[in-house]
Amino acid sequence: MKDLTGKWHQLRADAKHCADLGMSATDPRQRELFKHLGDELAIAALELERVVKSQKPHSDLDEQCDVLSKAIAGK
Repeated sequence: MKDLTGKWHQLRADAKHCADLGMSATDPRQRELFKHLGDELAIAALELERVVKSQKPHSDLDEQCDVLSKAIAGK
C-alpha cells in the first residue's frame, strides 16, 4: 500500500510540474499540451488516492488480525 501512496504523491507532483511548464510555455500549443497532461495526471492521482484510501481500513484490519493471530499462537 505504501508503494501506491508514493506513486499517488509522485503523480500529484508531476501534475503540478506539468501545470507549471504549461504556464511558462510561450507556444500556445505547448501551453495547451502541458495543461492537458497536467489535468490527466491530476485525475490519475485522484483516482489512485481514492483506491488507496478505500483499501486502507481493510489493510489496517488485516494487520491487526495478523498481530492477534500471532499473539494467540504464542500462548
